[in-house]
Amino acid sequence: MDLVTILRVVAVVSAGLLAGIFLGYRAGVHYAVPELSPSAFVQLQQMIHVHYVKFMPPLVLAAVLSTLLWLLIVRSQWRTAEFWLVAVAACALIVSAAATRAVSIPLNKQLMTWSVASPPPNLREAWAPWERVNTLRSVLATGALVLQALALSLKAASGR
Repeated sequence: MDLVTILRVVAVVSAGLLAGIFLGYRAGVHYAVPELSPSAFVQLQQMIHVHYVKFMPPLVLAAVLSTLLWLLIVRSQWRTAEFWLVAVAACALIVSAAATRAVSIPLNKQLMTWSVASPPPNLREAWAPWERVNTLRSVLATGALVLQALALSLKAASGR
């Protein structure tokens, strides 16, 4: 297996894992949150954060870097569908990472200072930007995955 194939696989798998995590939260936990008491909400989110904070940065980095390297490798074929599909996927992943850095990470840090016994009175309003950004990340990561998979399948169909 050559380096380009490995990069393509890493890009698709890491984007797929990101899409699964973001979309999984959006399709499940997002709908359960309004039913939780403020204390239960804080406890749940803190438990999730403690585990996700360990592997999300390397996963996001793997998705972005492998996609950018894939793009760099095919840059001489800039007129091909593969190039443009990967370019748009890279943009989607970069925007998702930037939104995470700008909104999700600061809110996650703030979340870890909240007391389960005495949650902030404006809890839902304070957390609302995180939910909106997660919806955006769900769409972007899923879109990136679809674009990468399409680029990969076109590459496989062409036999190159």
